[in-house]
Amino acid sequence: MKRVFLIIIFISNFCFAQNNESIYVTKTKVTLKNEFGIPYPNKKIVFESKNNFLELIVDENGEGILNLNQGEKFIVSCYINNEAFQFEEVIFIEKNKNIYSAEIDLQFDFYESIFEIKNLNFKTGKYDIEKQYFNDLEKLVDLLNDEKDVNIEIAGHTDSIGIDQANQILSENRAKSVKSFLVRNKINLNRITCIGYGEKQPISTNSTSEGRKKNRRIEIRILK
Repeated sequence: MKRVFLIIIFISNFCFAQNNESIYVTKTKVTLKNEFGIPYPNKKIVFESKNNFLELIVDENGEGILNLNQGEKFIVSCYINNEAFQFEEVIFIEKNKNIYSAEIDLQFDFYESIFEIKNLNFKTGKYDIEKQYFNDLEKLVDLLNDEKDVNIEIAGHTDSIGIDQANQILSENRAKSVKSFLVRNKINLNRITCIGYGEKQPISTNSTSEGRKKNRRIEIRILK
């Protein structure tokens, strides 16, 4: 599983004294995405060096900010559904009083493919699955029974009606509803990851009822 990052340095300065030694700190913006540019929201990232252990929870856009000491090598790990993934490269910012801020893009190469369950949409503000969609989900059950080595991520989405935080929770609950259906049909829960993206990734306009219906959806992502 390929895991890479890109670091871009911007110039300014910030430091403090510790044990009579100047410690320069870089304000660092961290972004967590997959290979399709889709952010991972609300996940924990750990930066660990010989002397420091730092935790960061990225926001609904997969972004967060923390201060990193210059001159320290940081091993980076990310926790998704309580599973730890360690990045191959280390983060190292050289000691330089002029390096004030940086940006780090953490990227997961997770997916073999992504597809939408075309016939599964939700009513506004709801996450329960209507019985008319059970046949389509049973096809997913058949796929997972035929392909025993396939693991999936269930991605829930909403339209833009309501506030961001409520939509984030709603999208997570939609994904969990599909997971519950699969588990009830004897699919091992350890093969299933759930994630909610709120209203951040519309596939249609939110200015019409038909467009909003399309955005209230589930995507199934086949993991490598």
